[in-house]
Amino acid sequence: MRAGNHDLAVQHFLISAKLGYQDSLDNVKIMFMPCVVHRATKDDYAEALRGHQKAVAEMTSPDRDEAKALGFEKILSVRRAKS
Repeated sequence: MRAGNHDLAVQHFLISAKLGYQDSLDNVKIMFMPCVVHRATKDDYAEALRGHQKAVAEMTSPDRDEAKALGFEKILSVRRAKS
């Protein structure tokens, strides 16, 4: 953003926020705040938020929840036991 191409930065943040990247959603939110000179619009933030929520929902599954609950080491031991 140092080069001053803030519109392009907003577009890139929107794309990655829609893919579920939390930091990009946070950046769009910051750019939406009134104290920021180079701002994202209300529509930009709404679009990023909807896309982010959709991506997170699509990545949610019972298997992923179970994997998180077990932790990485237990997943490996279960895999080894099945082999």
